[in-house]
Amino acid sequence: MSASEEKIKDYLKSNQRIILATTDQEGSPDVRILGGYGLEGYTVYFSTSKTSNKNTQLSENKNTAVLFQHENQFISRYFNVILYGEAALVENSSEFEKGKGIIQNKNPNVKITKETHNIYKIVPKKLKVLDFGEATTEERVTVFQL
Repeated sequence: MSASEEKIKDYLKSNQRIILATTDQEGSPDVRILGGYGLEGYTVYFSTSKTSNKNTQLSENKNTAVLFQHENQFISRYFNVILYGEAALVENSSEFEKGKGIIQNKNPNVKITKETHNIYKIVPKKLKVLDFGEATTEERVTVFQL
C-alpha cells in the first residue's frame, strides 16, 4: 500500500487548487481548475457562480471526480489523489454557511454570497492514490472504498 491516511489528508490540505471533473449534456467529460474549495476530512466543499455551466452539468449528472495534485513534483516521487463521489447542492442556510466557512478558511480571498454563488458538497465514495515513490507498479496505485 502506498500512503497512510495521515499522509493523504496532509497532502489534500496542502493542495492549493483542485481539478473538478463533470460531464456535459452529451455525456462528454468537462474539467476545470478551482481555487474556491475547502475540506472537511475527505468531504470537498466548493463554490461556483450561479451562472456557471457546472450547475447544469451537476443537476443532470452528480457523479464527479476531484484531482488533488501538487505542482513541480519530480516524477520519481510523483503523488496525487483522486476522490470520486456525488456532488450535492447545499441548499440549507446553515449548511451553506458551514460550507462557506470551510471554503473561506482554505482561501480567505474567495467572495461567496447566497445571491451569487452555489455551494456543492462532494462526499467521496472512492479514493485513488497514485504514488510513484513505491517500488513496484502494483504498489503505486491504491484504491480505497469509503
